[in-house]
Amino acid sequence: MNSFRANDRQRGVALVIALVFLLLLTILGVTAMSTTSLEEKMAGNVKDRNSAFQSAEITLAAGESWVANLLDKPSFPSQSAGLYLASSTDQPVWNIIDWASNVVIYPNNPYGSASGGLTQVYTQPKYIIEDLGEVREKSDSLNVATDYKGKGTTSIRVTARGTGFTDSAQVMLQTTYARPF
Repeated sequence: MNSFRANDRQRGVALVIALVFLLLLTILGVTAMSTTSLEEKMAGNVKDRNSAFQSAEITLAAGESWVANLLDKPSFPSQSAGLYLASSTDQPVWNIIDWASNVVIYPNNPYGSASGGLTQVYTQPKYIIEDLGEVREKSDSLNVATDYKGKGTTSIRVTARGTGFTDSAQVMLQTTYARPF
């Protein structure tokens, strides 16, 4: 009978050890799930930001293309069409304006609308075009074609703002270049 009581004590110790291992495995499982959930959110945010970057980039290219194909210099400012003069304050134009209005919504241009658009973004990307002023070219300048030398060159800045799958992912891109008119 003494040996029977010794086995009873061993079974109790085995139960405590099994419960400790079960507790450790539970903690390990919860930690793994927490880490996986965090990594999944991070991957989603990166994908969202990448989508916002791509929508801003395609919109920037559309604005640049519109300016490059103009025959005459557009009228600045024409805020309803997304055409602005450079800001005379310390704040740049893209910080001052209301991005909900007075901008060009992709795939439109300042003078008209076009069909299409991006389907995988929360809101359609937008852009503005700023006239930064005219810079006179010297007769020996290599910056512009010979046909335009001495006629002056207008510096233009295009600012595009794109969103991703959510409106919280926003990217702004800019390009500035000079072009004779």
